[in-house]
Amino acid sequence: MIITRTPFRISLFGGGTDYPEWFLKEGGEVITLAINRYCNVIVRFLPPYFNYNYRIRFFNEQKAKDIKNIHNPVVKEILNYLKFHNDKIEIVHQGDLPGLSGLGASSAFTVGVLNALSKLKNIKLNKRQLAKQAIYIERDLIGDKVGFQDQVITSYGGLNSIKFFKNKKFSVSAIKINNKIKKQIENNLILIYTGNQRFSSNITKVISKQILENKSDSLLSEMAIATNEAKKLFKSSSLDLNVFADLMNYNWERKKKLATAITNNQIEKIYEYGLSNGAYGGKLLGAGGGGFLLFIVPDKNLKRFNKSFKKHMCLNFKIDNNGSKILYC
Repeated sequence: MIITRTPFRISLFGGGTDYPEWFLKEGGEVITLAINRYCNVIVRFLPPYFNYNYRIRFFNEQKAKDIKNIHNPVVKEILNYLKFHNDKIEIVHQGDLPGLSGLGASSAFTVGVLNALSKLKNIKLNKRQLAKQAIYIERDLIGDKVGFQDQVITSYGGLNSIKFFKNKKFSVSAIKINNKIKKQIENNLILIYTGNQRFSSNITKVISKQILENKSDSLLSEMAIATNEAKKLFKSSSLDLNVFADLMNYNWERKKKLATAITNNQIEKIYEYGLSNGAYGGKLLGAGGGGFLLFIVPDKNLKRFNKSFKKHMCLNFKIDNNGSKILYC
């Protein structure tokens, strides 16, 4: 039996520039962090007396005799990729937070399953190999029009600047912060759940198409400049929450223009409600349409903000520095 734990992530700045449709032309960079909320995956070889070869417990349970009959595309493609054609395999998923919510849960699942099944095959993967193979599975084998940051940050963990180059390579640079800034990130950045889960594939397809047709160039260029400015803030002795929030608001206003389905009346209502109850700024996480909003709230307003959102899922977090990890084998 193998158990892996893979963190969810919060994308702070630069989302959209991690799409190959963009960075293969212009290069891209994101600032993103892994958090201590996890996708847990358990895999094992099934005993021979079962009359099926594969059992997958994800949103529901499925049993299949042949890989081609497995509904979950991630599981199907990874089992094929690692050539588990003559084995009996069980895969169980357990998530700390709702999926389809903008925290990179889909890629965390891909990375976690790939990590676990590779270990079951006695294949050793470092973090770069794990990220690259997860990207290949999602983009090339499944055909999802996703960006590249989620697979990287969930593999590596930490708070990082991730650069994407025109030759399709990437670099991961840890953003070194002092204890004061770490405390600010973990105390003053708050997640609020909108209550809506959404499939982001339709949105990501639109974003990819817009980029290919050069309709988002000015927006992504402006977001890239804001990302560079935000990176400078972490070099100070403390994080200027006002400036940090202004840059996040700036990015959010531009992100909304990448596709019409990114936001809606409910999301905008929660966003404005957060600002009116003490938040300096915020944005929706993930591709859009639902999931979690991230707010930046100064110490003096935390009590009022938390009270105003007592009917919502209001979540603090800590930075995960391990990335996808094998807990048991």
